[in-house]
Amino acid sequence: MKRFKCKQLIGALGIALISSTTLYGVTSLSTANAAAYDWLGMSEDPTKFCMADAYLMKAGNKLAQDALNCTANDVEITRVTPTDPNAECNLGQVFTFNADVTVRTNANERWDTTFYLPLTEQSPQVVQGQGLRNCSMILPIPGDSTQTADVQLDGDQCGDITKALGPDEYVLTNEPITMLCTDADGNNQADFTYCAAWDNIERSNCTYEEDPYAGQIPNNKSKCNCDTFNIDVFIKPTPPTVVKALTSQSSRSEPGGTFSYTVSFTNPNPQTSLFITSLSDEIDIGGEGGFDTSINLWGSPVAVNPNVDGVYMTATNCSMPANGGEILPSGSYSCAFTVHIVDRDLPNDQSPQFYDDLVKLALIDKNGDAVVDGDSCAAVNSIAGDHCSNEITVQITNLPPAITVTKTANPTEVLEPGANVEFTVTVDNDAAFWDSPLALTVLNDTDFGNLLTDECTGISTSIALGGTYTCKFTKFIAGDAGDLHSNTVSATAIDDENDQATGNDSAMVDIRDVPSSITLVKTATPTEVLETGDDPTNYSNVSYNFTFSVNSSGVDDVSFTTLTDDKFGILTGQCTVDSKNGNPISPTALNGFILEPGEYASCDITKGLQGNAGDTHTNIATIRGVDEDGQNVDASNDATVTFTPQAPDTDMAFATSMLVVLELTNAGVENVTLTELTVKGVTVAHNNPHAEFMILNAASGEHAGVAYSPCVIGTVLGYSGSGSENYTCAFTIELTPGVENTDPISFLSAGVDGVVAVVEDDEGTPIVNGVAVEVNTVE
Repeated sequence: MKRFKCKQLIGALGIALISSTTLYGVTSLSTANAAAYDWLGMSEDPTKFCMADAYLMKAGNKLAQDALNCTANDVEITRVTPTDPNAECNLGQVFTFNADVTVRTNANERWDTTFYLPLTEQSPQVVQGQGLRNCSMILPIPGDSTQTADVQLDGDQCGDITKALGPDEYVLTNEPITMLCTDADGNNQADFTYCAAWDNIERSNCTYEEDPYAGQIPNNKSKCNCDTFNIDVFIKPTPPTVVKALTSQSSRSEPGGTFSYTVSFTNPNPQTSLFITSLSDEIDIGGEGGFDTSINLWGSPVAVNPNVDGVYMTATNCSMPANGGEILPSGSYSCAFTVHIVDRDLPNDQSPQFYDDLVKLALIDKNGDAVVDGDSCAAVNSIAGDHCSNEITVQITNLPPAITVTKTANPTEVLEPGANVEFTVTVDNDAAFWDSPLALTVLNDTDFGNLLTDECTGISTSIALGGTYTCKFTKFIAGDAGDLHSNTVSATAIDDENDQATGNDSAMVDIRDVPSSITLVKTATPTEVLETGDDPTNYSNVSYNFTFSVNSSGVDDVSFTTLTDDKFGILTGQCTVDSKNGNPISPTALNGFILEPGEYASCDITKGLQGNAGDTHTNIATIRGVDEDGQNVDASNDATVTFTPQAPDTDMAFATSMLVVLELTNAGVENVTLTELTVKGVTVAHNNPHAEFMILNAASGEHAGVAYSPCVIGTVLGYSGSGSENYTCAFTIELTPGVENTDPISFLSAGVDGVVAVVEDDEGTPIVNGVAVEVNTVE
């Protein structure tokens, strides 16, 4: 008796309930289309253990050598047709797509059909190990459609297949498939690799729950089938390497210049074309230059505006290839272009400005999908399909600005001790347009200090392109003759990069000598004298006054050195200066005597002149000196004295003298000594003077034919009767005036002023004797 398989009925009913309530994430499907469980739509991890790992786990972790060796082909997938005719994938990447999957049985019936798809290069029948989930799974839902091969035979959750009812296959429609994109044969179609597992006996033991029990695991190591075939999934082309090369120098000086490049790449795909849809040069995107410029290399060249910072494409032979930019399999693309960078404002530390430069292009495949390559365009803004070249760095280097400093003086010569001079300082901006205007920051003078805060304050310090800064100021320049006053002005100006330009210039002012001058006035007193006649010893005395001065128009003191006369010779030592500026001073030697401008001084010298009546005596005096500049100065002047005649007559002049004969007699009994002999109190001795006479006592005198010896004080007279008691002597009184003067003589000596003789005895007792004398003459 045939038993009723209620177990199968319950299983079928359970499946129906699952389908209608979407339990375990299963979605209700039309019965016309077979379906598999959608792992991607469930909350569980869609990756699964591979077939060999599940087999080992189910078999009690047998050794790897006991793993699968699939040789059966009871169940197979014969065709996978993507629902998207443009389906594509990237080699080596896991991707998901929808497809109609045809499942066929080569046996009468098989239970719990399960298909493992590798997510790595390893086959599902190879042990992955270490609990790795490196496979996805197709697990058909049992009896989900009206297709006769799609059946529920054992009542569990896994699909069964039979050919007993007619066709030997059925189709899983629009099935989500997750697999690894491979192309082992290189035909640019994806390889569909799978391993099929099934149960060859009827039993209700299969579930779609979590591994290792999800799906069917081979009963033994040979009851499985693995295969690989092409499906109509386009292999996305491999992206090329874009190479950019610099064909010009990498550095230009401020404000910039041209940089030439080439860009090229080769399509690395031997089976498929690439399509380039855009080509641009990305300059300084995200870099330090601040331009962030993208240039369409398929555009037209533009003219350079040197006054506007920017990047200008000045030449290009780049263009879009024909047929929508197609680069044939293994074909290449290359072109050249030139850009001109204008950058007038470089870093303020005068370092170069760097520009990072790369080429970006967009590539699509034959389906119009972006050809991606990872992050080659990480340095710039990009989207999928953008590809970037290597980065090339170029630079613009700073050029220092330049200025010209000029300083002039007006006048360039002044007379000592000085005068006002107007100085003009100019600073010319010699910098180019990219560094202009310049800002004048320093203007210092070696003598006058910081001009910007003093003499030149209030003047704008901005110097335009080709412009000039000008400052004028006046200063008193002092000095001595021969001095050269030189002062230097130094300037510093900065450009927009704070780069400095410096310059300096000097102005010279010559201190010229103001010539010193002196005067000499020679005056003779008197200007007329009597002739001196034939007597060679007769002179007429003249007093000469020498008044010398320093002219007030000069500026230097004068030190006087010599006074000479053409008749009297050198008078320097005789000129004792005793008057200055009209006032008496202590007598001072002429040599070294100093006068300031406007001062004067004088000295007097008396000289005896000789000459006959009608003669004139003219002599020229010259005085010399040295001023403070070492310049010699001199002045001369003369004076004339005229000799007047003396009348040819005779004058009677006379002189008189008297011989005094002295006779003394000792009438006493003792010897006495002559102790004094005077005339008007003047001791009788030879050449003793008096205002009225001169005593002469050197020779004997004679009177009345008798000669007398000179008187000798100290003579002893013997006592009376001794024979020596008498003493006689004589001396002469020569009265004045003599013949040189005709004044009358009036001489009187009497009393104690007469001729007085004093003798003393041995006790010292004096005896005074005197006589009066008078002489008078009348002319």
